[in-house]
Amino acid sequence: MRKAFEKLAQRVDQASDGSISRITKHFDGDNQDPHGQQPMNAFPGNASSSSSHPGGLPDIGAMHSNRKAVYPQPGQRAPGPGHLPPKVASTKYHQSMRFFHPRGHEHTVARDLGFTGVLDGKCVWTWGDTLMGGGSSAFICATDSTSIANLATPMHAVDTALWPNTDNIANWIDCLPHEEADGGLSCYAFGGTNIIEWAPNKGLVFFLKNHRPGGNGEIKGAGVATCEMLHGAVPKSHRTCDTMWNGFEPYYGDVGIAFNAAEGKVYAYGKGPGGDDEASKRTYLCRAPAERALDVNAYEYWDASKQTWGTARLANGEFGTAKLTNDQAIFGWMGMNQSAPFWSNYYNKWMFLYGDSWGYSDVLVMTADRLEGPWDNHGGMKVASTLPEGEGEGFRYCVCGHPEFDDTGKTVLVTWTRNNIIYGTTITWE
Repeated sequence: MRKAFEKLAQRVDQASDGSISRITKHFDGDNQDPHGQQPMNAFPGNASSSSSHPGGLPDIGAMHSNRKAVYPQPGQRAPGPGHLPPKVASTKYHQSMRFFHPRGHEHTVARDLGFTGVLDGKCVWTWGDTLMGGGSSAFICATDSTSIANLATPMHAVDTALWPNTDNIANWIDCLPHEEADGGLSCYAFGGTNIIEWAPNKGLVFFLKNHRPGGNGEIKGAGVATCEMLHGAVPKSHRTCDTMWNGFEPYYGDVGIAFNAAEGKVYAYGKGPGGDDEASKRTYLCRAPAERALDVNAYEYWDASKQTWGTARLANGEFGTAKLTNDQAIFGWMGMNQSAPFWSNYYNKWMFLYGDSWGYSDVLVMTADRLEGPWDNHGGMKVASTLPEGEGEGFRYCVCGHPEFDDTGKTVLVTWTRNNIIYGTTITWE
């Protein structure tokens, strides 16, 4: 996520047409969502009349499988037949992700990251930097955004959340009023990772607050927002807190989050604070009851050195916090980039499909009985290539598995970012 912010700040600095300012001007009118600053979204009934799609509004439902998306959980179905270590039967490379306007036509979008979660029976993609248009005409329309997945065609996604009265993709996590008065999305970004749903149409998304006036970014800390699905297919976040953890604490949720329904708890993985060169390359873990996720006092923090949970916040050792150390990290130095674990219904284990933080990682796998581990990386096993057709080298990151596309877990989609293009492969297990 932090790499995404850095790249975005560079683009903002380089922009000559002031396109980033177009993100904020739509907040000034009367066409606002009554729940917050994010504008109302275009979806069949509200779609912009400027669409070039012929024949009026399409049947959006026809663009999707009729199957409801399901976030896998232990005990949700009969145990699968898989035996560890994981074994790959085949991989199917999908080329790049394609994005569609809610009226049905494909549009040109460049994005990074790419997490999935379930909300109100829909599989929701969450993205980082979002640019529309191609070549020199490309402009930044959002610093984070959402799409609705097509369960029948995994590498197709529909952009249901648009800025009002435009065909431009809307920002996902909104500014608070004091941030809006201080420049809005031209000065702030709120990178989120995946959504988890803990009750019907009640979701959570963790975010980082990045203050970046003039393109000079400073992460102020991490926080949690709630989310819901509006109009059957428009994800909407509701952010009420500035941050919950400050810049001296791990950036919880920056790596990814998971939900264990049996416990009713959300688990948030995040890198150490950016001001600590060692901790920032390691991954830390906290958890809380999902229904109390907006209460920082509800959290426990994992200490891998003692293999125990504690209630003391991990920071600089002052004001009642515990001193953050390298050996408290659940994953070591450069061992994990951004990814979200999920329950594998095939192997009956929690699973990470992930990449390391070096930027040239292939798809790796880890499994565990519990979200705090111990995690088995099966000897550093590679299960798929992130350059499957021998493409030229490029920085690859946010290698992430997506279990929503096959409830059995026999196959699993994995995606990654290279040069602001989302690539994907489906792994079939033996």
